[in-house]
Amino acid sequence: MDLQELISRGRFVFASAPERLKLYELVDGRRTAKDLAAITKRHVNNVRRDLRHLDDIGLIEVRMKDGERAEKEGFALYQKTPLARTVPLSYFRGKRRIPKTQEAVKSSISKATVRSPKPLPVPTETDMLDMCNAGEDQTVEFKAAGTEARKITKEVAAMLNTRSGGVILYGVEDDGAITGTDVSRQKLDQPLQNSIKNSIAPAATISLKSVLVLGTEVLVIIVPPWSKRDIYQFEERVYIRKGTNVFAAKPEELRKLHRGEHVI
Repeated sequence: MDLQELISRGRFVFASAPERLKLYELVDGRRTAKDLAAITKRHVNNVRRDLRHLDDIGLIEVRMKDGERAEKEGFALYQKTPLARTVPLSYFRGKRRIPKTQEAVKSSISKATVRSPKPLPVPTETDMLDMCNAGEDQTVEFKAAGTEARKITKEVAAMLNTRSGGVILYGVEDDGAITGTDVSRQKLDQPLQNSIKNSIAPAATISLKSVLVLGTEVLVIIVPPWSKRDIYQFEERVYIRKGTNVFAAKPEELRKLHRGEHVI
């Protein structure tokens, strides 16, 4: 990774979460997540999550001592990476005149944030029949009636990090058989929205619609496309959808997301 890429990542991450910049500034190789939580008056779990985030993008790393992780009271000690130490903090703060050598960074950030793809439309009855006949794919997921909100929420989180977003059909079996919903749209909406609010960060918005297919009600969850600005976590981990499955993002995939590039 070169200096321009590191600066681009830092600006991208700190722009959406300014509190991370303060945290990054305090990392010195001697403070643990517990120490930093006390200084910033934040919950230690939130601080640990942000430290892992900064570690993933190459701004900080766990300090090593005699070939092992340096710890204090059971908490790892973090330090800035050698490359990150060469970058003045002012490069990560707000708007400033960017040297000519950084124009490419500015251009890449602008391109990543200008255009947002449109959400998928609510499928018609004919669309639904075609989807169920074709089976699940990158943007279509079936969930049988009775599936718990947490499982649906994990699918939502993965689709939020996907180029086109997706649709989840609640009331359709894995083989495409339309069995229908077991609850009304209103009764599914509340637990699902609560699950999304409590499990996905940053805050995410989905829509829930009801569609009749041959007289059977199916609930359709519309997940918007990835905005290229936010990287969504489910229970503090980043997931992406590949084909019909959900996977935890690999380090190289996280780096692409932080650069504003689609993985899928």
